Amino acid sequence: MTPHEVPSVRQLRVFTAVAASQSISAAAKAVNLSQPGVTQSVRSLERRVGAELFERRGTGCYLTTNGALLLPRAHRFFDQLRIALSDSGGAALHGSPAQDVAVNRITGPQIRSLVAAAEHNSFGSAARSLRISEPSLHRAAKSLERELRRRLFQRTRDGITTTALGTEIAQRFHIAMREFAYGLEELQAARGNVVTRIVVGNIPQSGTQILSSAIDEFLRIYPTASVRVIDGRYEALLDDLRAGKLDLLFGVLRRPAWAHDVSEEVLFKNPYVVVGRTGHPLSRAKSLSARVLARYDWIMPGAMTPRYQAFRRIFSRLPAPPRISVETTSLQIHRDLLAMTDRLTLMSTLEARASGRAKLAVLPFRSGALRRSDGMATRVDWQPTDVHRHFLDVLRAHARRVSATGSSHLA
Repeated sequence: MTPHEVPSVRQLRVFTAVAASQSISAAAKAVNLSQPGVTQSVRSLERRVGAELFERRGTGCYLTTNGALLLPRAHRFFDQLRIALSDSGGAALHGSPAQDVAVNRITGPQIRSLVAAAEHNSFGSAARSLRISEPSLHRAAKSLERELRRRLFQRTRDGITTTALGTEIAQRFHIAMREFAYGLEELQAARGNVVTRIVVGNIPQSGTQILSSAIDEFLRIYPTASVRVIDGRYEALLDDLRAGKLDLLFGVLRRPAWAHDVSEEVLFKNPYVVVGRTGHPLSRAKSLSARVLARYDWIMPGAMTPRYQAFRRIFSRLPAPPRISVETTSLQIHRDLLAMTDRLTLMSTLEARASGRAKLAVLPFRSGALRRSDGMATRVDWQPTDVHRHFLDVLRAHARRVSATGSSHLA
């Protein structure tokens, strides 16, 4: 399924109605369609997913194994639509008949249009991403706005895009789309064809040795699966995780207090250490103080990073912290500048061990301010597929191996 492919909402609604009633006639009454219309919708959905979902008998329609596999994802698809209306400025509708009516009237084109508009800075670029005309996108978007009776779009200098409310609802719509994609992946896996795509957000300067080794082992087990790793700033990756664009986020744990919809799991302790070049003037000392370290220039990432916060904690009792002469998130620039100067930096334990070949050395400084835990973050309401769970188990196993051996070497 492409990022903007959405199932027919009516077909899914009919599917859940037939599953609940085990009857074409009862489902027809529930969704206000004719019996031939219900039968046609079910057959169209079956063709789309490539599997029979019901066994037709004289006594009724009963879920097949494939139908039972898809049904929970269909329910979660509609759950996300309801959450979009109840949490995003529509609390008064929560659990009410009006909310169900609104959910039942939402269409696939409306969902696609809102999600695309939220991801682009104009209707023009959103329409191009969907390969439709801008007037078609505009009609679907505006019909959704009228249906929900909320202002979802606004005009900016670059064109029409989503309001803050529209962006919030689009986020839930995207998660709903991902639920259906998971359902398709589970149907394929049941037939022995694993096409699961796992999307991982990788925080800069994370324990990439662990992640890389876990991906390699996973793909040896599931050679037809795929893994996409997206590097970026933590704040942007966190937004993508919460919007369902990432399955998990890997690296140093730093969930902000307001992100109640995100949970974190510690995989291993990875404290910071002070690093300088091999033969640094401080490398022969038995122990070092913060006051001594403050005499040297430092290389650090930006002020919002956990590494910088640890830097601030180290020197919090001094009148002023040492000078940061270079600000960068590039580990290679850190290594190059450290190797040719007397500058200092903080690296995680794993990074420092992996940098030993770059003529760098860990200096003898110990402090509780250097604490750091690495792991993964996921959405609280995330329901992974079995293949996703296997990937998580492989990742945990590689992290345990590093914790047990105290080495970054992975077999």
